[in-house]
Amino acid sequence: MKQKDLLQQMCDYALQGALRKGAQHARVAAISNTANELSVLNDSIETIQKAVDSSLMIHLFVDGRYGTCSTNKADPAGIDKLLDDAVASVRLLAPDPFRILVPGELRYEGDPLYSAHRGSVDTGVKKAFLSGCAASVWGKDPALISVTAGYSDYRRWLHLADTDGLNCTSEETWYSLSVECAVRGRGDARPSDWDYLGGIKPENIGIGKETPCTCAATALERALSKRNPGKIASGRYPVIVENRVAATLLAPLIEAMSGSSLQQQNSFLLDKLGKSIASPALTLIDNPHRKGSPGYRFFDNEGLRTAKRTVIESGRLNTFFLSTYYALKMQMPPTISSPSLLFLKGGKGSAATIAGSMKNGIFVTGFNGGNCNTATGDFSYGIEGYKVENGQITYPVNEMVMTGNMLDLWNRLLAAGDDALTTMSWQIPSLLFDNIEFAGL
Repeated sequence: MKQKDLLQQMCDYALQGALRKGAQHARVAAISNTANELSVLNDSIETIQKAVDSSLMIHLFVDGRYGTCSTNKADPAGIDKLLDDAVASVRLLAPDPFRILVPGELRYEGDPLYSAHRGSVDTGVKKAFLSGCAASVWGKDPALISVTAGYSDYRRWLHLADTDGLNCTSEETWYSLSVECAVRGRGDARPSDWDYLGGIKPENIGIGKETPCTCAATALERALSKRNPGKIASGRYPVIVENRVAATLLAPLIEAMSGSSLQQQNSFLLDKLGKSIASPALTLIDNPHRKGSPGYRFFDNEGLRTAKRTVIESGRLNTFFLSTYYALKMQMPPTISSPSLLFLKGGKGSAATIAGSMKNGIFVTGFNGGNCNTATGDFSYGIEGYKVENGQITYPVNEMVMTGNMLDLWNRLLAAGDDALTTMSWQIPSLLFDNIEFAGL
């Protein structure tokens, strides 16, 4: 019997066992993961790792109380012992009337979700591919200190079922390649940069293709361009935030839309539903049904059916992310526990194209630490990037901090490019903001 078939059988056994032992309802997630990692440092293999694990996550609803337990054992005796202890423990908890199974009209009912590559990649092929990628730049430039290339893949199988009839299955794969180069800079500085590829098939990252890997060359070029940074005066500047890091600025918005932040009064978006929170240039769509993309899913972690949603439309906030638990607490309809595949609607051009219209500004290519207060929206992020002068991206800058408030920031959004990275589940293009505060260190 295949491992996933055994897990599904144990999932069914755990559901029936929970009812036998006194639970009124139960939900079980059976998960099987297989992951491989390989890395090359300069011209040598650094690590080879393989991990295989499986588990059952059991959610118990007992006498108006709620609790969870988990196990990686797939034998009936082990599950029975776990359930005996867990049901007894849950009975000691305080009642929680807001914990329910997903209602029938909201749960996913349909075919299994399959977003996976059916084959596998031989270890020798991975090694040759990764070594060739690193070798394409190693020793080619005297300023290069090190090149690290990493390969990873995973296959994840999930079966989700509950005692009210929920029955969902998904299987997915993901292949990724990342390369980082470090170079000699001025004095003791060692600037570095990276590039990344990903997809559900090995050919998405270049395995099996005749065209050479470009990740290493891109990472080296970007690292070399960061040598000899200059200083600029503190003040307010127009700013372009590159597509690779723009999600950093979106994350506080999404966190503030979450049920946990809202219900605990820890969100700067309280009472903002249906109101304008950003400039008309911001339209954000959650589209979980784009097959082949990261974030593609038909149901969330409790079985709620996913749907395409316009989260923010021309600056207006249309929805919160509410699981059944937080929806009941807030007396609102449930939506989904978290976004799946976010797409920020853009215009035309890349970051370089947008920079062509900028006379004096900053092009941010990375964030180095910092934080955002979810309750107020106030933020402070260390940045690295480049000065933009007369439409040209010129010398590198660092040791600066970008500060402000999230609502003010997004109301200053002027435009978005069309260069969102399809390898990310948050597909955010390069963004142009006006008059943002920067302070030198």
